[in-house]
Amino acid sequence: MPQDDIVHRELTVEQSLFYAAKLRLENSDEPFIHQKINQVIKDLNIGHIRKNLVGKISGGQRKRVSIAVEILTDPLILFLDEPTSPLDPQTIEEFLEILRNLSNKGTTVIMVTHKPEDLNYMDTVLFMAEGGHKVYHGETTNYLSYFKVNNTIKVYAQLALPTAKKWINNHKQEHPPITNVKNGNRQINKSSNADFFKQLWWLIIRYFNIKLNDRVNTLVMVGQAPIIAGLICLIFKDITAAVPFLMAVSAVWFGANNAAREIVGEAPIYKRERMFNQGVLTYILSKVLVLGTFAAIQSTLFITIVSLHFADSNPSWLHPFPALLWMLYVSLAASMMGLFLSAIVSTTEKVMTLVPIALIPQIMLAGVISKISSAQVEIISYFTLSRWGNEGFCNVQENIKIERPILPNQLQADGSISQASNVSEPLQTELFTGSSIEQLKPFFHDNYEEAFGSFAYTYKLDILAIGALSLIFFIGTYLALKRKDSIKIR
Repeated sequence: MPQDDIVHRELTVEQSLFYAAKLRLENSDEPFIHQKINQVIKDLNIGHIRKNLVGKISGGQRKRVSIAVEILTDPLILFLDEPTSPLDPQTIEEFLEILRNLSNKGTTVIMVTHKPEDLNYMDTVLFMAEGGHKVYHGETTNYLSYFKVNNTIKVYAQLALPTAKKWINNHKQEHPPITNVKNGNRQINKSSNADFFKQLWWLIIRYFNIKLNDRVNTLVMVGQAPIIAGLICLIFKDITAAVPFLMAVSAVWFGANNAAREIVGEAPIYKRERMFNQGVLTYILSKVLVLGTFAAIQSTLFITIVSLHFADSNPSWLHPFPALLWMLYVSLAASMMGLFLSAIVSTTEKVMTLVPIALIPQIMLAGVISKISSAQVEIISYFTLSRWGNEGFCNVQENIKIERPILPNQLQADGSISQASNVSEPLQTELFTGSSIEQLKPFFHDNYEEAFGSFAYTYKLDILAIGALSLIFFIGTYLALKRKDSIKIR
């Protein structure tokens, strides 16, 4: 059990234990799992909080729940990394008594601590000096006399270099190294025989419960779609080039924002489950499928509002269902981008720093804000979801309103020429219906058509480009998670 809590704060205590049992004891039946959960809840004295959300209980109680998750599988050895560091004195005593009871039942508990009072509950103590050198290993009652001090704090003073050299040498003389033991393989191989589909199923169910229990954040996430769609309807009376552009940018925002914190936010839990039997592929797929469900809800709300608003405009929004599928497709790709960003960083602060860096180019390179003036920038734009998303929406909505200026000398209906009364007056414009793709073409570099020929500006190319970027993000996420393995796992 690492120093950080390894339980989801959005689940209840009972739910945390149930899903952990389903993932770790997958061949066990429901009665056995419930019996096991009831037993560990009793052993750790957490029955009174079994229905409480983990995020609403105290730090000491969360430590108990984390231990409960681990002892579901009846471990012979339990490793704890500074479990008492965030706890108050009263809670520490209760917590260490629980560890003592586990020890009495046959579990060997090995605990790292920097708190002197914790040693009073230990059978054996191991002191290590600066640099990781062993200086004492023996009965807890004897270490004070060994170091010739009267309290534990003074022992710690002996462990810093150069003072520690004396004790390091003493220990080496008293415990010479064993030379007849062959060195084993330094890499530990751990293979998982977990059922792929069962694991995927329970990861999905658990993730859904996390989202549903976190009602406020989930409602805010889903509520982004109708709010942004409503703003588009308030601002635009006609479907201009800005509408498909904003829809593409919104789809990218929904997906990336939904996913950006999902992996890094539960990194301690993932690392522990990965060392047990967690598959990387099942983990990523569970995220994609659940996030995809919420992206479908967002896309449905968004497209419904927009299509109803532009139902009576000229041109009207004629293809709501293809637009819905396209928005969902772009959002899923953006979710993969968000998961990739989440997988390559170590803290939520870092990923939130990366999100603007990833999203701002989506606005700049979509081919609406400004013309792409060089071949190099054109190639860079190929790696943005918004560029292909905007082009895809333009293919779905074939016609839009296009603004053009009214020239000072313009032919009238009778063939006469009207003269501008004052050339210094602001240039007037008019709207006419035209092809959305033709309106888009002047904003891209000539290199685009030269590279793709007749395939350029087609819906098929948009689908392939988004799919290729999704695959890149998926593979990147997989490799980033594999690199975080503490041990080599096949």
